[in-house]
Amino acid sequence: MSLSLGRVGVIARKELLQLRRDRLTIGMMVMLPVIQLLLFGYAIDTDVRHMRTMVYDADRSPQSRDLVRRLEATGFYDVVGHATGYEDIGRGFRSGDARVALVVPSGFGRDLGRHRPTQVQLVVDGSDAQVVASATNTAASVVASWSAELRVLTWKQGGPEPIEMATSTWYNPDLRTAVYIVPGLVGVILTMTMVMFTAMGIARERERGTLEQLIVSPVRSLELIVGKIIPYIAIGYVQMTLILVIGTLVFSVPFAGSWQLLYGLASLFIAANLALGLFFSTIARTQQQAMQMSFFFLLPNLLLSGFMFPFEGMPGPAQALGQVIPLTHFLRIIRSIVLKGATWSDLAPEVGWLAAICGVLVAVSALRFRKKLD
Repeated sequence: MSLSLGRVGVIARKELLQLRRDRLTIGMMVMLPVIQLLLFGYAIDTDVRHMRTMVYDADRSPQSRDLVRRLEATGFYDVVGHATGYEDIGRGFRSGDARVALVVPSGFGRDLGRHRPTQVQLVVDGSDAQVVASATNTAASVVASWSAELRVLTWKQGGPEPIEMATSTWYNPDLRTAVYIVPGLVGVILTMTMVMFTAMGIARERERGTLEQLIVSPVRSLELIVGKIIPYIAIGYVQMTLILVIGTLVFSVPFAGSWQLLYGLASLFIAANLALGLFFSTIARTQQQAMQMSFFFLLPNLLLSGFMFPFEGMPGPAQALGQVIPLTHFLRIIRSIVLKGATWSDLAPEVGWLAAICGVLVAVSALRFRKKLD
């Protein structure tokens, strides 16, 4: 079978002309590699620094303060508070105010002064395996370096280590990946399906001409909006239930918190994603464009929310961008409830962020969609 280069050229020119008219697709084709390059090259860093750290210093000696200063000097630990017991550490972990805690026992300085071996403890929030690795490796290196320094200066060679570090990992002591990933998948899947289904569903109505039929019907615009999104809310809760039940039964993911609290707060997250899908539907003219925009939005969600890479490892501007993504706050909420048994008071800051983002998205999307209907 012969191939006519002339006819191939005509078809290729026709395709380019059609593509040139689709400015939205061209824009996404250009921006996608640029955003990927910037995100992976600038925002993604697996070396977690500036971990929020609590100090439980039962000794309050010059030696214990020296240890804290040595840890802060590495740039990996930012002391955000002082605890008076393990209860304070637990509250800090549940609320997200801290990810690491240093525990210095009473008599630490006295034992070092008398050349007696002593021990400190590092407590780590195990809900993020990458944070655990950075926290324990760096602290162990600092303690080992100080211990070797003491041995050279004042201790006898060949004896026990002056200082040893014990590590305690809370909420995920075995560091199983499923315990960390499964709760996060709830947020990722809800983001993908809620945004995409809503945007494509309304774009499909517009392509088929049925949206205009609904507009001229007695149905009010608000009734149309609510009626279109209610089925997707139900779908979102079904998906969420399936993931959590399968994760518990198949992957033995613990559920330490309140189901009622989780499902109540999930409504904010679902509403935010539905509003975003509604907003995309007012921009996209076809289902293909709606799907492209949904995938385009999914990329920063995966990279900047803390699902794939530790949030603390990102530079300041990337963290600021991640803070306005609904998934960032929902991941903290669901992991805190599922793994740590967090309560409403523990999650108040994250709920505030999520409610504010949801309110803005719902208002903007509803106004734009109503304008389209008018």
